[in-house]
Amino acid sequence: MKGGCYHRPPYPAVWARKHQKGRVFFNSMGHTEEIWTNPAFQAVTLAGLHWAVGNTEVDVPPNIDKVTPKASQLTAK
Repeated sequence: MKGGCYHRPPYPAVWARKHQKGRVFFNSMGHTEEIWTNPAFQAVTLAGLHWAVGNTEVDVPPNIDKVTPKASQLTAK
């Protein structure tokens, strides 16, 4: 992948957050059959979906600055 938009600090591939009364779960790891059939990927995805629909309770405090510092910064190339 080339171009300025790909020159950035690490960014989370999976995240969750609450939005008002709703829940948001994002997973960008599923691009190939090898990923979709991977038990770890399936476990993360199922757990995220269970949380998103309210079947389980997990605290998801904002932590992007701690986990991936500078994730929101783009660099111009």
